[in-house]
Amino acid sequence: MQQHHYSFPMLKPSEIVTCMSDLHIHVSLEDLERPTPSRMAAVFDAFTSTFMGVSRDSCAVPSFHVVDMLEHPDLHQDDVALMAFYRQLFKLVTEVGIHDFSIRDLIKPEPGHVRKILSAIINFAKFREERVSVFEQCNKNSAEHVQKKAFLEEKNQEIAETVNTIRSYEPSSTLQRAEEEPAYQRVRERNLAQTAELRELKRIQTALTSDIENLKKTKTDAVEKMNNTNFLLSNTKQDCVRLRSRIVPNPAKLQQALVDMTNSISSEKTNLTVRERQYRDLLTRMEAIAVVQQDITTCTKLMEECEFEMKKSSTAEKSLVHERENIERKNQELREVNIKEQQLKRQLANISDKITRLTKQQTAKKEANDLKMSELAAAYEAGVTERDLNQAKIDSNQAVLAELEEKIVVTKKNVESEIARFLDCYSKLKTRGDRYCAELARMMSS
Repeated sequence: MQQHHYSFPMLKPSEIVTCMSDLHIHVSLEDLERPTPSRMAAVFDAFTSTFMGVSRDSCAVPSFHVVDMLEHPDLHQDDVALMAFYRQLFKLVTEVGIHDFSIRDLIKPEPGHVRKILSAIINFAKFREERVSVFEQCNKNSAEHVQKKAFLEEKNQEIAETVNTIRSYEPSSTLQRAEEEPAYQRVRERNLAQTAELRELKRIQTALTSDIENLKKTKTDAVEKMNNTNFLLSNTKQDCVRLRSRIVPNPAKLQQALVDMTNSISSEKTNLTVRERQYRDLLTRMEAIAVVQQDITTCTKLMEECEFEMKKSSTAEKSLVHERENIERKNQELREVNIKEQQLKRQLANISDKITRLTKQQTAKKEANDLKMSELAAAYEAGVTERDLNQAKIDSNQAVLAELEEKIVVTKKNVESEIARFLDCYSKLKTRGDRYCAELARMMSS
């Protein structure tokens, strides 16, 4: 089988996580660094469901002819489901440009190869998103042409039946043939028009198929060219950055700058000597200032302590006034609490009476609920029995459904063979009709 090799960029792990998030598939950096079979199976399942419409659960139901070939099908059910899912996944990764995919990528995935596979599938997803509108339009046009073809085939069948009716009818005289000649001509013209229309539709379908193939080829060339261009552009940018650091715009200016820097260094040395002398003078002054500053700091601390004691005294006076107000307020609250206590005692007595009445009502309700629970338990047992019967019916219906599916496949093949046979008969009948018309025309002319 011919293999198509596509070039795609190898994405960084952070880029893969971002792109997978855009596809609504959760993948973390830990999954890429240490991939596990279960996690990668879930990711690949999301890919096949999105791009192929096939999930791993649908592959878990094996074909009946495969099950019949196994000696112990129950022991191999998981293996058969895994191989069915692998077969679907292999189609996807092969189409996106990965030709070294194997069952090992599902059983024991490796970080480097997983990153390569995900990069290829993400590249395909981006291209698919760009071209999905063109595909949908072509698919819509194809569906319309198929529907029109079916309508024309139905009309063609009606015409064929009319021709058969005409052939089965033998005119008894030349006068009857002359009377039926206009109707025959109209039917013949209608048949020719329908045939021309069918040929035109066939030509349009062929042209559309050719356009689709050309678009696919153009897409492949464009993607490969784009990837190569991006690779060359990246290398060129790196070369430009590396060479730009080595370029000397103007050697004369560079020499002049070196001379100026030499003169500047000499001047800076002179200034440094002067600055050192000034530094020693300033250091002597700073020592004297430090002594004065220490005395000022001591005085400042004493002033701050005095201010703190004054503030503390003022705060104590305010706190004393506030506490007196709190004592008066607490006494008022105490009087209110005593009043509320008397009210609550009366309410407690009323509540005790209510509790007694509610206890009696609860006992009666509990007895009624126990009776109802026993009735519900009996109904539940009956429901369980009915569910088991229904489950048996469901299993029986599933077996019948499987048998019907096999019959549908056989019937479909028979219908296709019947259609081919009918088309062959139609071709032969059409040839005989043309001969009959020619003979009829020759006899009428004679």
